[in-house]
Amino acid sequence: MELDAFPPADVIAALSPLLGPERCAKLDAVARGRLVGVACVLEDLRDPHNAGAALRSCEAMGALSVHVVSSRQRFRTSVRVTQGSEKWLDVARHADAAACARALSKRGVRLLAAVPEAPLTVEELDPCVPTALAFGNEHIGLSPELRALADGEFRVPMRGFSQSLNVSVSVAVSLHVLTEARRRALGRPGDLDEESLLALRARYYAKDIRNAAAVVARWRP
Repeated sequence: MELDAFPPADVIAALSPLLGPERCAKLDAVARGRLVGVACVLEDLRDPHNAGAALRSCEAMGALSVHVVSSRQRFRTSVRVTQGSEKWLDVARHADAAACARALSKRGVRLLAAVPEAPLTVEELDPCVPTALAFGNEHIGLSPELRALADGEFRVPMRGFSQSLNVSVSVAVSLHVLTEARRRALGRPGDLDEESLLALRARYYAKDIRNAAAVVARWRP
C-alpha cells in the first residue's frame, strides 16, 4: 500500500515513536521553514557538481520546489555534492522551457530570469509575490526561449572586479536574499498553509523510516 493512502496525521502518529522526540522536532522545524513562494529553475546545467550544489543550496535556503528544464542537456548530479539534499525537495522535470513556464503560471508563480545585464537586482524583488528564479547553462546562460517566456529579469549585484559567478553560487546568493526577504515580509519562517504543512511533515517522517507505509499499515487499528 502506498503512503498516500493514509491521512498525514496517522503517518505522523505511527512514525513518531520510532523517530524519537529530537528527530521529530528537527523534521518539524525544517518543514515549518519551507517556502513555496520562492522556487528555483535550472535550465540545461552541464556539470553534475554544479547541479548538485544548486540543489543543495535550494534545500539549505528552505526552498521546496526546484524545476529542472532539460531540453539540451541531461540533468545529472553528483551524489557526493548533494549529500541526499534532493530527497527533501520537490523536483519537477520539464522537457522544455514552455512546459516549465506553463507549470509555474498554473501555480500563480512568476518566472524571473537571471541575466547579468538586468536592471533589477535580486534585492529589489518583491518578496510577497511567489517567484521562481531561473538560472541557465554554465557557458551560454539561459536560452532565448526561457528569457522570452519570463515575466522579468534580475541580476546579482557584484561590487568587485569579478563580474560573473559560478551558477551554483548565483543560486545560493539569490535564494538566500529572496527567501530571507520573504520570511521578513511574512513574519514567519515558512509559508505553507496548515494542511500543506501537515502533509509535508508526514512526508518527511516517512523519508526517515524504511518501509514507512508498512509501518503505518500495521499501526492503524
